[in-house]
Amino acid sequence: MKSAIVSGATGFIGVHLCEDLLSHGISVTALVRQNSRNISRLPAGVNVIHCDLDSLNNVELFPANVFYHLAWEGATGEERTNPLLQIRNAERTIEALNFAIKAKCEKFVGLGTVYERLLPQVVDFAGFRKSDYYLLSKNYAHEMCDKIAYQYNMPFVWATMFQPIGKYIKSEQISAYVIKCLRNNKSPQIGNGLQPFDITAVENIAYGLRLLGECDVPKRNYYIGGGEPKMMREYIEAIHSIIKSEVPLHFGDRKDDGLRFNFAWYDIQNLKNDAGYVPEVTFENAVKNTLEWISNSEYLEV
Repeated sequence: MKSAIVSGATGFIGVHLCEDLLSHGISVTALVRQNSRNISRLPAGVNVIHCDLDSLNNVELFPANVFYHLAWEGATGEERTNPLLQIRNAERTIEALNFAIKAKCEKFVGLGTVYERLLPQVVDFAGFRKSDYYLLSKNYAHEMCDKIAYQYNMPFVWATMFQPIGKYIKSEQISAYVIKCLRNNKSPQIGNGLQPFDITAVENIAYGLRLLGECDVPKRNYYIGGGEPKMMREYIEAIHSIIKSEVPLHFGDRKDDGLRFNFAWYDIQNLKNDAGYVPEVTFENAVKNTLEWISNSEYLEV
């Protein structure tokens, strides 16, 4: 791979992907929204094209070896509950794939989430959870793009991940919330912690994405993770220990949403076998990087 297009380049994962690609001699063109407040995060050497994905059809076509589509507005926080925004994200994903096809890019790599695995639980549930529209739209984008890629013979990979951690993490993500609370000597409100989790250093996510773009992988779906999933409680206890907090932890303060994850969803063996992936950044270092970022950023309030 010599060149890549990255949408969502100024986001949490996008910035790290751009850094990783550049460090391996790959030229990067970032599709960035007008007036993006995070454009200063992009490393030197990135070619920037200002455009909203809603107006991608107005961008002059240009080829690249790989189109990485990471852009997804409202992936965390309250905007997950906006159904029109979430379905528009799916439409933008399809538009990004269409751009890649017309520009004769050699491969399209989309970024999904383990939450897609929860689809049967959401469909069968007679009620509403805050993550419902997000995962329904992610799954829709995945399945539609998979079919479109088959239709136009476009090499296609859908990568999934779960709970990245590191510099530029969004403040509403669980690991950031816990670190912020402990950093401010407050006890976080958390559930019972008895869910399988795989909190993964964001650098490992970026590394895995690069490999999926570089390597001639035989499958269309890969999970990128830390390789050592454990119960959420164990991660939180590890964070508590790593940052040497004296604030007591109280599990069970937050209501259980009823969703059930599975350790089998966090298997990185296919990525290891097909692309040579080995996680490089430990969870401990990821926590320390996140703590440093939070301590020097503007969102210390809890």
